[in-house]
Amino acid sequence: MRKTIPLGLIGLLILLTAPLTALRAQDVTGTWDLTSTTQRGERTVTVNLVQDGTKITGKAMMAMRGRPGGAGGAGGAGGAGQAQEVAITDGSFEDGKLTFSIVMGRGERTFTQTFTATTVTAETMEGTMSGGMRAADPIPFKGVKKEG
Repeated sequence: MRKTIPLGLIGLLILLTAPLTALRAQDVTGTWDLTSTTQRGERTVTVNLVQDGTKITGKAMMAMRGRPGGAGGAGGAGGAGQAQEVAITDGSFEDGKLTFSIVMGRGERTFTQTFTATTVTAETMEGTMSGGMRAADPIPFKGVKKEG
């Protein structure tokens, strides 16, 4: 005599395990362009994210404006300076929410920008950026995955 498993039980098991599989499969590792519009115009930060469980690490490439190597100043908003690579800190990806910070500047003149993405898919993300030199209301950003 052959034992059979009721189809309803199989369906229930699939429904219960599908969300867990989707959460496990979501990985933000890769290179992303995060673009926001500020008073100084459109800004793009390229981040290389590495996910290990819920922990996020990596690096961000910031195009510094104004005087070369500086974070603004006499060069004005239109002047392109050097790119600065900074480490990503305090990064996590839990329950579909991605957060991480970057600390920029030199010596005593540093500031922290925190990125929080509340909508994250395999290819895009949307959220807000807060902090910075002129900490004001959070600024919306949109992200597009370049590779990874």
